[in-house]
Amino acid sequence: MMYRHFFKRFFDIIVSVIALLVFSIVLLICAIAVKLDSKGPVIFKQQRLGKNGKVFNMYKFRSMCVGAEQQEGGVYSGKGDARVTKVGKFLRATSLDELPQFFNILKGDMSFIGPRPPLTYHPWEWDKYTEEQRKMFNVRPGLTGWAQVNGRKEVEWNRRIQLNVWYVEHLSFWLDFKILFMTVFKVFSNANNENIGATVITEDTKNPLRLMYITNNPEIAKIVEKSGVDQVFIDMEYIGKAIRQGGMDTVQSQHTVEDVRAVKEAVTKAKIMVRCNPIHDATDEYCSSKEEIDAIVGAGADIIMLPYFKTTKEVETFVKLVNGRAKTFPLVETPEAVECIDQILEIKGIDQIYIGLNDLSLAYGMKFMFELLTDGTVEKLCNKFKAKGIPYGFGGIAALGKGMLPSERVIAEHYRLGSTCAILSRSFCNTSVVTDLDEVRKIFEEGMEEIRAWEKKCQDGQVDFEENKRQVAIAVEKIIANTGK
Repeated sequence: MMYRHFFKRFFDIIVSVIALLVFSIVLLICAIAVKLDSKGPVIFKQQRLGKNGKVFNMYKFRSMCVGAEQQEGGVYSGKGDARVTKVGKFLRATSLDELPQFFNILKGDMSFIGPRPPLTYHPWEWDKYTEEQRKMFNVRPGLTGWAQVNGRKEVEWNRRIQLNVWYVEHLSFWLDFKILFMTVFKVFSNANNENIGATVITEDTKNPLRLMYITNNPEIAKIVEKSGVDQVFIDMEYIGKAIRQGGMDTVQSQHTVEDVRAVKEAVTKAKIMVRCNPIHDATDEYCSSKEEIDAIVGAGADIIMLPYFKTTKEVETFVKLVNGRAKTFPLVETPEAVECIDQILEIKGIDQIYIGLNDLSLAYGMKFMFELLTDGTVEKLCNKFKAKGIPYGFGGIAALGKGMLPSERVIAEHYRLGSTCAILSRSFCNTSVVTDLDEVRKIFEEGMEEIRAWEKKCQDGQVDFEENKRQVAIAVEKIIANTGK
């Protein structure tokens, strides 16, 4: 606390004074070069949001022609942007255009380390940030920050904000020292220094929970796609599943590669996600993981989920077998995977990750899968995923007002923990029981509309997440007591 409230600002003042003296000649040379290269002011001033949402003018050496923001391309520039001047290209490549921000730091507008300050209107205006997102404004914005060293400009805004919030919640001297060290490497390697684009309204920010539904029926796939489900889930996992679940009433679909192909042909917008089997060698009963994954990719899968892994080697093998041909989606559902999750998250090529509450709770000897929400396991894992900038989700959600733990409570936990995806549980619409397609269509249309309406309340700050967390704990405790645990 002393570092956050006193020493951090003290260091900012001392280091900014020293930096301005040390870099005075560089600042002068850059200023002359900008002036000689093109018409216009040397310093570019731009209004940004600072601590507690206060607006301030952030300084940079001008790297674009005058009036660039009003030209085609807007506030962002990408590779080959003609609006960037010759000197500007060099300044950006070396990050020298940021040097005038030493004055912002000295004035108290900024800090050396902190969330990068966003524009006052981009990605959105102040009143459009959610209560959770506004946490990133609890500290002074920085010259560099946690999002910058974990993807920098290659990270979409919703991800940047999650990383920034994580930084604020874990701020310490040692974290700042780590960011400073990583920044030096990023600058010298010029890593992640091109904007991926000006897109602000992404799939995640429109519908922050990407919803999945398990089916191998092409007609049902068309219905769920039209209702707004983002991913159709083909479940090919069967090896060892029945044994480890001990006869529990869980989904064991045993879908096939032919199902993947049929559903792929039926839908137009929804992504096809396929859960393969755990990593395995070929036997007389089934083919190898390599053959299985090759077949899944060939059938048109967009995303492949790896279940029931216990080691980093299994995930490394999985990523290597997929080889960039589809998105990778490891499913954390064993205690062993939880134990080595830090090493797993260092593996390059993991696109998103999921926590399988059912199998994981069974492995821990729990009676109710949402115990993992109340004992801190899910939150701990989500914080690790968030820190790495990897999209994540957990568990399943029923229709609003249904489920042992009401779906509203579970959805609010997704928002509190920064989750971006969830599986619609079998109880949302059990198509082995409801077989009439018109009835299935009605259930999905009405159910999805209710879920999205509740999500809108979560997005608009109408839900008290901390109170919801408390109510979840009370509800889970009652459920456990009623099971005789």
